[in-house]
Amino acid sequence: MLRNFNAAILVFFMAFPAAADVVTFRNGDRLSGRIVHKHGNTLVFESVHAGTVNIAWPDVAAIETAEAVKLMLNDGTAVFSDRLQPAARGAQLAGAGREIALGDIAHVNPGPEQSGIGVAYSGRVNLSAADVRGNSSGQRFYAEGEITARAKDYRHTLAGKAERQRDAGIETAANWRADGNYDWFVNPRLFRYLRASFEHDRPKDVDLRSIFGGGYGLQIVEDERSSLSLRGGIDYITVERIAGANEDYPAFGWGLRAAHRLGQSQVELFHDQDGFLQLTDGSGVILRSRTGLRAPVAGRLNASLQLNVDWEENPAPGRKSTDSRLLVGLGYAW
Repeated sequence: MLRNFNAAILVFFMAFPAAADVVTFRNGDRLSGRIVHKHGNTLVFESVHAGTVNIAWPDVAAIETAEAVKLMLNDGTAVFSDRLQPAARGAQLAGAGREIALGDIAHVNPGPEQSGIGVAYSGRVNLSAADVRGNSSGQRFYAEGEITARAKDYRHTLAGKAERQRDAGIETAANWRADGNYDWFVNPRLFRYLRASFEHDRPKDVDLRSIFGGGYGLQIVEDERSSLSLRGGIDYITVERIAGANEDYPAFGWGLRAAHRLGQSQVELFHDQDGFLQLTDGSGVILRSRTGLRAPVAGRLNASLQLNVDWEENPAPGRKSTDSRLLVGLGYAW
């Protein structure tokens, strides 16, 4: 009996950490858990009761960590490890033999894109059912995925999509597209890029559309809650058609990537757009866009509602200008 009681006590104490990080707010409230990282004006914190929360850095009065965390300062101080404790004077943190003002801390547990050490990989895969209208109609299954490598000086992304459909047992549509971007950061905001895209879409009379280009981009926002970037440059487009005449031409190309998490939730709104304006005679415009939202389901699984719209000012003869896909699906992100 005594042995069982001692085992129960041991299990009870092992279920709770002996120490935790503590955030003290300016209004006197305290939150215990684990600091994930701080970037910009957002502190990401894991609390036992509240889950993962984003805390506005100006609302923090003091921090106490159970163990050393990695720090970067606004003055360019390289990454170092230290345990943070409240200091005697105001909103300050006392490290080993030093006092650091909260306002002097640029990053806590910085990622490779901030520290310049290593590469961070992220990605997602989505499977959806699609209701299609345009050059073909009906229901089909749609899959897309992307993987991104992010370091301080560069970012490259590979993305692809594929869909397959059988309409009334007569026609099978097997369309796909693959995209790649490589960005070199001149500074934290400005980057140069190269991109390539390959597309096969039988309903559009496109056997293979190849796009190669490059230019400059601006990373306007990149933090835990929001991301916004713009890019623009020159592309060269080659179209090999199934039935119609082939074509090739230079174009002005642009791109927009935007995402934003709503409040303290993990629900994310997103909008991606790529456009191409033909620069030769018979000029036309091609637009590709994805707009929707993702909501967590369990762990890394998420549900998504997404509208894809492709528009061509000058489609192939007999084809419609607009193709739209309303997608409802499940995804996995890492």
